[in-house]
Amino acid sequence: MAYYSQLSLSDVYKNCQDLMISDKPAFFSLLEEHLDFSDFIPINFYNAYYHKYGRNRVYPLSAYITSLIFQKVASIPTDSLLILLLNICKVLRDFCGFKKVPDASKFTHFKQDFEPFLEQMFHSLVDYTEPICQTIDKVLASSLAFDTSGIEAYVTENNPKYANKIIRQLKAFHKSLGDNAKIQPL
Repeated sequence: MAYYSQLSLSDVYKNCQDLMISDKPAFFSLLEEHLDFSDFIPINFYNAYYHKYGRNRVYPLSAYITSLIFQKVASIPTDSLLILLLNICKVLRDFCGFKKVPDASKFTHFKQDFEPFLEQMFHSLVDYTEPICQTIDKVLASSLAFDTSGIEAYVTENNPKYANKIIRQLKAFHKSLGDNAKIQPL
């Protein structure tokens, strides 16, 4: 007698996590079977990408998009690391759709030339993934995460010489006030 069990979306998510960790080729084949990343690319993005030169491109738009999505999903911090992984992993290269791996300058030019289209596409991905995330875990889906890694603090404020300069200015200001000063600088 065959027993059937109901699968929940969280079970499928857990199985995907396990596959990604334990069996990379199976994970890629699972993604290929259930997701077509080219469906997420707006038609105006296709038109802009292929219209720019008026001829076929060496690197397909869907390959760039798939590799960038994979970079975000797998938390690959830099393009150079992504390129290295694409060069050494044929399964990943085939999954993304690259016959030949673009160099770093190609990725940079792609991101710079098509930045508005990439932003639009990633914003539309939120509309697709948000209901899935709500189904998996409502509390986590309602959380907000802010990536501050791209924000650089100003160097002058972090420099001790800057603090010493401010203290000297305060002391000079205090001297200029004479006996009327009620605040003592450091």
